[in-house]
Amino acid sequence: MENSISFMKMEADISAIHTMLQELKEQTVGKVYNTQELSEYLKVGKGTIDKLRLDGELEFSKLGRTIVYTQRDIEKLLEKNHFSFVV
Repeated sequence: MENSISFMKMEADISAIHTMLQELKEQTVGKVYNTQELSEYLKVGKGTIDKLRLDGELEFSKLGRTIVYTQRDIEKLLEKNHFSFVV
């Protein structure tokens, strides 16, 4: 009986650790790009980046007068615009 209680506590601890790791993952933004860096990364013009931002398709943050994009912002854009090709 003591082993089953110990096992249940271990499962609860693992679950708590998993939850903490998920929260930490969500807080991590990864690399941060300015408009020039993002246009080079995606191989599109700066005007395209500006249009995506102005149309609300690309999320961004503003630090003073500088617009920046997180890796998470870019991943959301790519996920929204992903199309699967089916033959």
